[in-house]
Amino acid sequence: LTGSSGGTYASTSGLSINNNSGEVNLANSTAGNYTVTYTIPPANGCPQFQTTANITISAAPNATINYANSPYCNSGTATVTLTGNSGGSFSSTSGLSINTNSGEVNLANSTPGTYTVTYTIAAAGGCPQFQTTASLTITAAPSATINYANSPYCNSGTATVTLTGSSGGTYASTSGLSI
Repeated sequence: LTGSSGGTYASTSGLSINNNSGEVNLANSTAGNYTVTYTIPPANGCPQFQTTANITISAAPNATINYANSPYCNSGTATVTLTGNSGGSFSSTSGLSINTNSGEVNLANSTPGTYTVTYTIAAAGGCPQFQTTASLTITAAPSATINYANSPYCNSGTATVTLTGSSGGTYASTSGLSI
């Protein structure tokens, strides 16, 4: 306040203002643009005096992100579900091929592993930078080769297979082979 004291402060609904001090409670105010009026009543032969000032309150950014189908195999793409404020950017550590604008992950170009994806909304409108995170896991696609090294075999005894790569699969063949 510059000038005469003894007046009161007022504004429209949505702005939480102390009528005597002019202090605004930002947490209890609704985001928006407001005009604050300071009024000094008439006194000592002087008329009522009013002056105004504008104040803008921005809504604090808020968002959540989620990669709902994690873990992913390392092929195709993974999309993010964003709830809340858009306009931020996505990032993670090296090894994850991520589109910084959309949050889409190129799984085939990413190294298998577990990553933390960070969604950042820059500071704006008096509000600080906002960040939220989500976890994403990429597993290596199974890969294997099998070999019957001594083929052809005589139809007595057993034939042993050599497995190279991922285990946990099952063996099958056409009719006539006992496997």
